[in-house]
Amino acid sequence: MTNPSTASSSYTHFPKPFITISSRTELITAINTLKERNFTALSPIHAGASFGVMWWCSLIKGTHISSILDCGASVALATEALHVGIDGVVCRDSRPADHANNTNRIFLERPQSLSLAEYLSNMR
Repeated sequence: MTNPSTASSSYTHFPKPFITISSRTELITAINTLKERNFTALSPIHAGASFGVMWWCSLIKGTHISSILDCGASVALATEALHVGIDGVVCRDSRPADHANNTNRIFLERPQSLSLAEYLSNMR
């Protein structure tokens, strides 16, 4: 398993910074504010278990932003998220299904992230 906050540059499909996004409005604001700057949208802690995979799919639909859904310890949700095309998942269970084919997409720990407001404050 890979921790994206310490991953080498070979994991370029998860660009830094990691910004915790909790709504479609917040995601669109981040995209419009950051313009050409790449970032990875990270769901709130355990959001996959709380709101479901389809909630995250709806939130990121139509964007080209890399995203990671935090599925808590649910292997089933992590597997579903990967199968529907979500870029990466946090799954605290050390036995995620199909790990061999997804080593750069399944993470045991959340990467360090900032809220959008924190990130924008740091840019000033």
